[in-house]
Amino acid sequence: MSLRTRIAVIAVSSVAVVALFVGLIAGGKAFFRNQAMADARNQAQIALVHARNKVAVTEIEIKNQNQRIQVTKQQAQIRYQEAVGLREAQDEVAKTLTPLYVQFEYAKALESIAKSGKNNSVVYIPTGNGGVPLVSGVAGTSQTTPTK
Repeated sequence: MSLRTRIAVIAVSSVAVVALFVGLIAGGKAFFRNQAMADARNQAQIALVHARNKVAVTEIEIKNQNQRIQVTKQQAQIRYQEAVGLREAQDEVAKTLTPLYVQFEYAKALESIAKSGKNNSVVYIPTGNGGVPLVSGVAGTSQTTPTK
């Protein structure tokens, strides 16, 4: 091979290598630009999915809170109805409850304590008219007798 041919081959090879590098650099820039745009699109889609998930979770929490409110209202209604029933029962008992009946029940309770054999120490309080306790002074003298 002649010197001119060698120089020409070297020159062509050098130009080819330079062109190859320039092509790789230009292609790399295009590739990375395209990759950056794809990454940006992916990030936007991920953000959208997270936003939708957050909305769905918030809706579920709202439904749960509404359900807890309903349960609390129902429990309050149950307590109210129980109170109404208790009041009606107390009203019915109060219609027939007399002081004489209360004294009778008191006597029965004292009798059952005495017969039980357990903890049957009972302190009797002297009573005045109608079962009202007497109040006495330190020396044992009667000071007052409350009346009805």
